[in-house]
Amino acid sequence: MAELVTEYMGLLLPSPLVVASSAFSNRLDNLEAAEGHGAGAVVLRSLFEEQIEAASSALEEELARGAESNPEARTYFPPQRVGPHEYLSLVERAKRALDIPVIASLNCCTPGSWTEYAREIEQAGADALEVNLYSVQADPQISSAEVERRDLEIVESIRDAVRVPVAVKLSPYFTALAHFAARVDAAGANALVLFNRFLQPDISLERLTAVPSMTLSAPAEMLVSLRWIGLLHGRIRAHLAASTGVYDAAAVLKQILAGAQVVQVASTLVKNGIPQLGKILAEVEDWLDRRGTSLDAIRGTLSQREIQDPGAFERAQYVHLILSQNI
Repeated sequence: MAELVTEYMGLLLPSPLVVASSAFSNRLDNLEAAEGHGAGAVVLRSLFEEQIEAASSALEEELARGAESNPEARTYFPPQRVGPHEYLSLVERAKRALDIPVIASLNCCTPGSWTEYAREIEQAGADALEVNLYSVQADPQISSAEVERRDLEIVESIRDAVRVPVAVKLSPYFTALAHFAARVDAAGANALVLFNRFLQPDISLERLTAVPSMTLSAPAEMLVSLRWIGLLHGRIRAHLAASTGVYDAAAVLKQILAGAQVVQVASTLVKNGIPQLGKILAEVEDWLDRRGTSLDAIRGTLSQREIQDPGAFERAQYVHLILSQNI
């Protein structure tokens, strides 16, 4: 049988399949079942910056109640920080219950004191931390350079705050993604997760309001990360993790051929059930066995640096396909 053990950010995983951060990874029973069906690691649902700010605001309001009656009243309260204890509890419970690595997740958009929570997450036992740089920059006064500067500040502050490996989950919407990826790599990221998925608002014609819309990823979305993993493999030091739109063994193998170290899954588990993990791994093993090869042997063999037609990953592919259409 083909060897599926995979090294990711210095962690030894029994397989290259990682349960992605999602509502699915909020429940311990889901995580235990995923481990039983072959998951190599789990990424817990994210702790959001908004949750941290809300917790701090709630504490401030509680401490301020009645403080105006005495100008010295606030001095009676020692400095405190109350965070989302439920999240730290989830990390601790997952570590006790699982043998596979537990990766915590921070979803952030601005530099700030929440880096203290990165330390608390590390102290709770997380084996690694995934930093999700998710923000929609709608202010026309903010330049792309400023966006990148703030994102790098986030990465650097968290990298300085913890000793465990740090993965950075990126958006595909950077003007010069390869350049920014190299800067994140230079800032100390141990892995890049490609990509996070922006949820798009919809409009209700009945209520005439904007409404949130959340849908599962589609298999076609996998092609975005496939391209960029193929482009970045061998050009940066950090490991590459594929995320979004991976539903089956074929998609997993394609991502590894392009250069992915691991592949994250979530939507396929919601749609097909947790046993889908075992099915995917069995089919990956079968494919490798029939070719007498291994994950390490095929990883990156179809990246841009290795294939005979590197233009397939860039504009040349677009031009060729458009000009070949006879409609």
